[in-house]
Parts: sequence; structure tokens; C-alpha cells
Amino acid sequence: MVGAAVESLVLELRDLIVSRMTALGRIPSKALQDRKAKTIVDAIYDFIESNKASIPRPLREAAEGYWPPYMQQIRAARNDAGHPSSIDPVTIDTVHASLLIFPELAKLASQLRDWVSASYQ
Repeated sequence: MVGAAVESLVLELRDLIVSRMTALGRIPSKALQDRKAKTIVDAIYDFIESNKASIPRPLREAAEGYWPPYMQQIRAARNDAGHPSSIDPVTIDTVHASLLIFPELAKLASQLRDWVSASYQ
């Protein structure tokens, strides 16, 4: 369930970025418009990196420091549960880790949405 919730957050952020870019007359990358979650997550990080000069320092540092590892944790846990590569079950520790980082990831996604809405030029 956490994986699905994070995917929803990612798609909401992506949709906002694409909408804002289009409104500004810019062409969003093909990766941002892809259907694969991993491709979209990477494209959002590329968007953050390419705009880091205009992102406020605390938000930029949080995005650079937390976006990749948080997304990898959630993605790996979701893949292990939904598309297991072994017969080992998803552990309680993995689930617990996902539940612990979800609120911080949701907060980061919300802050990025706010920045895109208010300040992305």
C-alpha cells in the first residue's frame, strides 16, 4: 500500500511539473511523460537537478539528499512484494522502514509541488 501511495505522489508531482512546463511554453522530457514509475522518478530528479539554482537551499538539499534513497527503498520493497525475484518474503523491517520514511517523502513531494506551483519559471 505504501508503494501505491508513493506512486500516486510521484504521478501528482509529475503531472504538475508537466502542466507548469507546458504553461510556460516549455517541452517536458519524454521521460517525464513515460508510463514507468522508475523512469518518471528519475525524470523528476533530473528536473530537480536542472533547476537547483532556483530551488531554495533547504528544499534543494532535502530533494538531493532524500529523493533518490527514499524512492529506491519504496520501489525495492514494492517490487519485492509484487514481483519477487526470490521466495523470501518481504520482512517486517522492510515494511517498517517504508512506513517510517513515507511521511517524510510525502512532505518532500508536497514541498516540491508547492515550489513548482509558486516559483518554477
